[in-house]
Amino acid sequence: MAIPQTYVKFKREQPKLVEAYEALGEACREAGPLDPRTVALVKLAIALGAGSEGGSHSAVRKAMQAGCTPQEL
Repeated sequence: MAIPQTYVKFKREQPKLVEAYEALGEACREAGPLDPRTVALVKLAIALGAGSEGGSHSAVRKAMQAGCTPQEL
């Protein structure tokens, strides 16, 4: 899956923020006992809470790839 250009631009403009966001995702995966579906739902919740439309769309796609159902979303 190609990385959206909006994210690429945001990462270029706000590298520390993106680094922190990516570190949070990694910390969630490592901390366990969260399975990939739960991690995907947490990331979706963060994107929604932040009001990030593009991030929410991306998180929904990734959650579906992780096996989440539309009802869970």
